[in-house]
Amino acid sequence: MNNKMFSKFDNTTPGCSVIAFNDKKIMYTNNIGLADMENKIPIGSNTSFRLASLTKTFTAMAIMILDEMKLLKFDDPIIKFFPDFPKYGKKITISQLLSHTSGLPDHEKPLYDEIDTYGEPTIYDSFEILKKQKSLLFRYGTKFEYSNSGFVLLALIIEKVAGEKYSSFLQKNIFAPLGLKNTIVVDETKPFINNRAFGYKKEKNKYIDYDYDPLNYIIGDEGIYSTVLDLVQWIRAWQYPILVKKETLNMSLRLQKLEKGKFGRCGFSWFIQNIYSKKYIFHDGFWVGFNNIMLTECETNITVIILSNTNEFSTEKKRIDAALEILNSLRF
Repeated sequence: MNNKMFSKFDNTTPGCSVIAFNDKKIMYTNNIGLADMENKIPIGSNTSFRLASLTKTFTAMAIMILDEMKLLKFDDPIIKFFPDFPKYGKKITISQLLSHTSGLPDHEKPLYDEIDTYGEPTIYDSFEILKKQKSLLFRYGTKFEYSNSGFVLLALIIEKVAGEKYSSFLQKNIFAPLGLKNTIVVDETKPFINNRAFGYKKEKNKYIDYDYDPLNYIIGDEGIYSTVLDLVQWIRAWQYPILVKKETLNMSLRLQKLEKGKFGRCGFSWFIQNIYSKKYIFHDGFWVGFNNIMLTECETNITVIILSNTNEFSTEKKRIDAALEILNSLRF
């Protein structure tokens, strides 16, 4: 299979790990480039990549599990969990956090502005930043706008309701039941990551290290490392009632309603979109030198996953186009 996306990479560059599969079999795999340029370690199917915003799908599932445990409800307001949250956002619901319709202000820029104070901030620092804000970007439930802040709050809700660390809850209730042996939450404890890829970016026709950011240890909106093989099992947990009931999955994979009969762009974290007259469910993400996408074509139930340790796929369109190129090549 010849793909334009692979032409950029060889055994001297960073690259990507790719897999395509349906509910019956793995249809295609390819690994190209280096996970570690300094030590010339090649990318393989068990190379662990920073998932960036693909992490949000894990946070969403954790909330869904807690709902089925009857420890929270999707229409619970966040004031129930954070009594000291400012008046401007106390009526925001969990479902609005999950569907990017909360209107919460950004936590990242204020953290960068105060980086001398926070150093390497955590979700607890992000929460303090959000408590300092004065207003929403828009009234909750009226508009869709992608929100990292919302998923930071969801991680904090998971910890508060479960009575344990986000990483521990995911390990016990998601990673272990699914057999995800190469999936890990990288929080402020800085756990060791087996077989990891390092991030890079291309500048002036040369790849340079792009793996570190002081916000690397904020979780919920990102922070998980995983492999394409683990993510095959992860996708299947969204297609079959393995972790939660089918009714919960169906509800989470529908466009969430806004006021006045309008709809947002996603369900619970997942984007749902018609592209070239076909329906797709996908989530993409980028952070430092990592660009990733998980995309499923609903008609055929074929999923393509691309994990990349470069900034070559630096926009949503480029990530979608790369996944569609793989998918379309399987039709012939």
